[in-house]
Amino acid sequence: MSVKVSVLMSVYSEPENWLSLSIESILNQSFVDFEFIIINDNPKRKLNSLILAEFKLKDKRIIVINNEKNLGLTKSLNVGLKIAKGEYIA
Repeated sequence: MSVKVSVLMSVYSEPENWLSLSIESILNQSFVDFEFIIINDNPKRKLNSLILAEFKLKDKRIIVINNEKNLGLTKSLNVGLKIAKGEYIA
């Protein structure tokens, strides 16, 4: 899959509404040539997994990575960078 932009997002324990609104905001952009890599950095929080799985079913551009343990923001984003295929990173 060749994409122009890889959008990276790491989630931890944001309120459910904020998480959903953030994801929807990215997906509703007029520019559509992107992959959306979302890293779940809080594997103990089941709500994250449920929300991300639901969005992944709705949009094929979403790639979900579930960390085995909390790595922190910087290391989580680096995990996403390793699989990013875009010419640009956002």
